[in-house]
Amino acid sequence: MNIQIIGTKKCNSTKKAVRFFKERNIPFYFVDLNERELSPGELSAITARIPASDLIDT
Repeated sequence: MNIQIIGTKKCNSTKKAVRFFKERNIPFYFVDLNERELSPGELSAITARIPASDLIDT
């Protein structure tokens, strides 16, 4: 399983997730949305597996 964290470096929830995996030496891939947008294909692949309501931190 490949873990991806998609967010921004300034987001507190993203920071917590990154810290969690780093502290446990669990490899992950971070996508900073300020540096790169998700392509329509990437977004479709994600929303096909996870409901959109679970993707947005409000």
